[in-house]
Amino acid sequence: MVQERRKRTRVPVSFDLNIVLEGETIPVRTSNISLAGLRFNSDRKFDPGSECVARLRLDKEVELNIKARILRSTARETTASFLEMDESSFYHLKRILLYNAADSDQIEKELTKPAFT
Repeated sequence: MVQERRKRTRVPVSFDLNIVLEGETIPVRTSNISLAGLRFNSDRKFDPGSECVARLRLDKEVELNIKARILRSTARETTASFLEMDESSFYHLKRILLYNAADSDQIEKELTKPAFT
């Protein structure tokens, strides 16, 4: 049996978002998201280690901008780890997770523990 190493709950959500990488804006679709990262679908393969910005527009006034690093990528699916975000982006990300999680109490518990040790 493989021991689970993830410390953050992944929430299955499907949003259109943009990945900004080296000045290029690439539209993608999320498959899941957590407080620490996201997985998205794209026809493009990304270079692991590349830094990018994930931009998720919630409405005309609210856009999340999260700096991330590509961890793994295939021709169809990419995983990225969050590096930093502003307070507003964190607030909205947290709300998305709480609203869409099967167990929102678990998300709240995760906020009390460090993600990276």
